[in-house]
Amino acid sequence: MKYSAYLSQLKHSFGLRQVPVWFGSSESISQEFQTIGKKLKLLRIFPNPYPFYDWIMGFYERVSNRSALHGTMLKRSQKIIDVGAGTGYLLSRLEKATNSEQEIFAVDLSQQMLDNCKGYLSKHSQLTPRIHFERADCRKLPWNDNSFDLYVSSYLFDLLPEKELRQALREMERVLLPDGYAILVTMTTELEDLPRLSQYFYRLMNELYCIGYHKGRWNPIWRFFCAGYAPHCRPIALGQYLEGLDNIAMAYTKVSRVSLFPVRIYYVRKTHP
Repeated sequence: MKYSAYLSQLKHSFGLRQVPVWFGSSESISQEFQTIGKKLKLLRIFPNPYPFYDWIMGFYERVSNRSALHGTMLKRSQKIIDVGAGTGYLLSRLEKATNSEQEIFAVDLSQQMLDNCKGYLSKHSQLTPRIHFERADCRKLPWNDNSFDLYVSSYLFDLLPEKELRQALREMERVLLPDGYAILVTMTTELEDLPRLSQYFYRLMNELYCIGYHKGRWNPIWRFFCAGYAPHCRPIALGQYLEGLDNIAMAYTKVSRVSLFPVRIYYVRKTHP
């Protein structure tokens, strides 16, 4: 009976489990970006000619980031915040999708990442006075309540420990104006609306990912090839966390991908209290 129960549980959770992060906190990630980003080498020998992280992971995230920036909320938002701006690719797409009257605030806990953002936009002739850069913590943003029409975040919530994830979502809710929107991109375990064959494939991909990610089992391999870097994001059920917020309503979601792994894009609205 115990064996049968184990198999039943395994079948139910296969590819849908949310494993805990292998690192301590978001501060430890920021410190890692500060140091490794300046000395990244491949195989500890060959200098990486591309910006740190943008070459390693950002390339694979671009499909979902391009897919995310759609909807009328982009056109009508006057004050936009991009939280966890990272290397600047999504910020660049956001700049292209908006007009000169719209203000954008790029936020990251890592100064290295903000510097990468500025460098990326400068390279593409997109640095303008309407884009502001702020080193800040997603769990305690330095703006008043009801400050932004649109909150955008890509691959931030799926790298946060659960407690920090909930804190960051409450901050998102706080700084959004009533009737303001958020566009959130995360690796996902929420696959119920997909065709059965796609569900099987993505559950298998998630399970393989989590086997390596859990407790940092694959980190020695990653760190050997990438001078100490190892992935921090993992698949989560963000929709379940969003349901726990008092003034956030789901508008719609859609599925994209990062490499072979499933990603969900959430479009949510802040309601009136």
